[in-house]
Amino acid sequence: MKIKLTILFVFGFLANAFSQEGLSIHLKGIEGCYIDYYSAFANKGAKPVPDGDHEVVISIIFQDKSDCYMGKATVKGGKFVAPVMIQKDDMSFAPLSTIFKNIDQVWLAQQDKETLYEIHDGMSKMFTSQQGYKVQMFFPSAINPGSGVNRKAPPASELLKKDF
Repeated sequence: MKIKLTILFVFGFLANAFSQEGLSIHLKGIEGCYIDYYSAFANKGAKPVPDGDHEVVISIIFQDKSDCYMGKATVKGGKFVAPVMIQKDDMSFAPLSTIFKNIDQVWLAQQDKETLYEIHDGMSKMFTSQQGYKVQMFFPSAINPGSGVNRKAPPASELLKKDF
């Protein structure tokens, strides 16, 4: 019975950890920066993002490849507000909407409008465009310090040595 409960707990944890877009996107082998950012935030967790202007990493996924860009977003009451700005090579900023247009209306209809712009564990939801682009923001200033990775136990033969 304990084994079944443990297995159930592990699957529940994994489903929750990857719930924003489902486990499938994380197992697909997305190339580029997205998995590194997502894994760091999922492992370490993050503090609530306070109100104000924040530097963000904007991850854009298209055809199983990701690119990450610097940007800035304003947060009010735990939610980001439009416009989100993406940084250009000349260090200026432009609205992300100039690049990421036409949110997929089918995807949008399935979302809870009250929680659409919320930030959890230092991450926004993953938004989907009609053209198949996926965009997610990360708030680096909110991430918890430390590795976030669990320490593995040494082999039983070493840990359970008896001095005889």
